[in-house]
Formats: sequence, structure tokens, C-alpha cells
Amino acid sequence: MRSALAVIGGAALSLSLAACAGSSSTTVTLDQVAAERAERADERVETLLSTYADYLTGRWPDLQLPETSVDRWLDTGEWRAAFEDCAREYSGLTVRTDPSIGVHANPAPRTAGQLRDFEVSIYLCHGRFPPPNLARNEPGGVEIAWVTQYARVELPACLRRQGVIAPPLGTEPFAIVSGGSTPRWDPYVNARGDAGELRRVQALCPHPSTILSQLLPSGSER
Repeated sequence: MRSALAVIGGAALSLSLAACAGSSSTTVTLDQVAAERAERADERVETLLSTYADYLTGRWPDLQLPETSVDRWLDTGEWRAAFEDCAREYSGLTVRTDPSIGVHANPAPRTAGQLRDFEVSIYLCHGRFPPPNLARNEPGGVEIAWVTQYARVELPACLRRQGVIAPPLGTEPFAIVSGGSTPRWDPYVNARGDAGELRRVQALCPHPSTILSQLLPSGSER
């Protein structure tokens, strides 16, 4: 099951980055970051489906669950309609999602068969269109290694090639935080006197947070 940048726990990322800084000479690529994100997102979908499958087969022991796999990872704004349409198509009921009460049918199922089909539609459609929050998680080891490597080595080297010297990036635990941000370190400070030059070097040598923000949290393409 192939699997959409997440809000990353700043403290967890910072401490992990501090531990990893300077410890690896192996180049980590963005393709590897995307692959790790996809694998971790798939694992969360599989856990969700396994838990719900146990509930369904416990309630209906003879139930044969349909095959399901990820069609697309969707943003929150797109997911609701896609999920509701999927569940309506399978169950024949009008299905709605509500943050306060979850997934429900309106009107409610009137027979045991309708209830079973409604419950199974939730399983099927969560597999096809996983809830967007399943794509969001703290970064894995590959992503942490990439952020560390890029912020501490590759970005300063890129800027030097463009004639801009970045000030030293601190070694304290919170030098790099959520999503690759560097709150106390401005690598472009020495180019900020010239707006055109600043735009040029930021385009050629983007900040790690800019690069990571362009990757889908699930690692997959839409």
C-alpha cells in the first residue's frame, strides 16, 4: 500500500537533531525522506484498518471485509467530500463526517444490514482515502539526518559558492526545530542588504524548512 509537511514536535526533533549532528557522513536524499514518510504513513493506515477490522469481525463474525488500498492522500479540505461520497456509494446511505461526533449516517441505519454496510463503508473508505491526520507524524531518522546534513553542511556550502557567508549555526538542542526551522539562525543575513541578491541566493540555496514544506507529509504524490 503506497501512500500526503507535518506539524513536527519541536522538542523531539531538536533533541534528535542534536544527537545526530555531525555523526553521519552518509548523504541522505529527499527521495529517501519521501520514501520514509510513505512507509510510516502506510503503517499508520494499516494499524487503523487492523483495529477497525477486529471490531467489525467481532461484531459480525462471518463478515468478509472488502479489499481496500489507498487511492489518494487528500488535504483536509478535499478529504471530507471524497470520504463521504465513497461511503455513500458503498452503503447507500447519506454519510456525514463531523469533528465533534465522528462519522455518522443521516438518517441513521434502520436495519441490521444497513448498519453493517455503513460500518463496512467506513473501513473501506478509510483505506481508500485515509484521514489526513494519519500523514502527520514526528520525523523519522532519515528525515532528521537530512535536516541535520542540509542545514549544517549543504546550505552553508551552497551559499559560499554564491559569495555569501552564513554565520555559524549553533550547536544547542534547539538550533533546528519544527519542520527544519532555525529560529535563531539566519543563513541569509549577509545578503539582506540587497533585495535582488537575497531573492537570488534564497532561490539557489533554499532554507531546509522551505524544501521540507514542499514534500507531502505522506511522501506520496497526489
